[in-house]
Amino acid sequence: MPIVEQQLTEMTNDPDIRHELKALAAEETLTSPWKVWHSVSLMVIVVALVSMEGFVPANFRLWMWWAIMLLLALFGIIAGNGVTGQWLGLFIDTRNKVGLARFQMILWTILILSAYLTGVMVNVDLKRPEPLSIAIPPDLWLLMGISTTSLIGSPLILSAKKARESKELDKQRALEALTRQAVDTDKVTIVGQLVVNQAPETARWADMFQGSEIGNVGQLDLGKVQMFFFTLILVLAYASALSTLFQQSTAPVLALPVIDGGMLALLGISHAGYLVNKALPHSDSE
Repeated sequence: MPIVEQQLTEMTNDPDIRHELKALAAEETLTSPWKVWHSVSLMVIVVALVSMEGFVPANFRLWMWWAIMLLLALFGIIAGNGVTGQWLGLFIDTRNKVGLARFQMILWTILILSAYLTGVMVNVDLKRPEPLSIAIPPDLWLLMGISTTSLIGSPLILSAKKARESKELDKQRALEALTRQAVDTDKVTIVGQLVVNQAPETARWADMFQGSEIGNVGQLDLGKVQMFFFTLILVLAYASALSTLFQQSTAPVLALPVIDGGMLALLGISHAGYLVNKALPHSDSE
């Protein structure tokens, strides 16, 4: 028995075994980021959206629209937190970074969907025969198509760069640039020519404005900055048009505001510049 006890003591003191035991203990404590309160919160938000028509009169349609936008945003934020465990989860893409294309698509989706839902509730409250019959301008569909193109096209462009080999010196420079930004490089992986985060908790708002490749990861990406400002200006402009619609009119909502052709051209140019800049090589291949 003393020999067995001595062997057990030696095994427990072995650094490798102790490390494995700690790893097993850590795995046992891991839990899903989705908690009960996530499910309850989402159900409460859905109930609030459905019941809003019966509690908010049609003449308070502007307040109704703001409330619906807030509820839709909360739904997305809570769902994103439940899936990724991070409050930025709604905006985190497959590279575990905050994506600009994803961010702008979420803005347009919440803005337009909330406006349409508000119009439907107003029409129901005013007893309109066909409350869902709200004309959506063709330019608005085109706008959503442009935003969707960037959302889909961006990962397609980046996937090609994942297959390209990069130089070790460039990799080292990229890691040094991230270190200067106080980024924990142990949580960063270089895949081909792309810098990818290993986990969602490494995502930052700065991801929306800096380069994605090892050649420009430490630099401000002007293509992203341009697209961000164009998107922000156009979202605010269309939100102003929607505010006027809901504030000044007391009649049923028959159509959403028309988008100016100049606005649409600006959006198209900004997205085209964003995708072209993303497609251009910013790193040297071996």
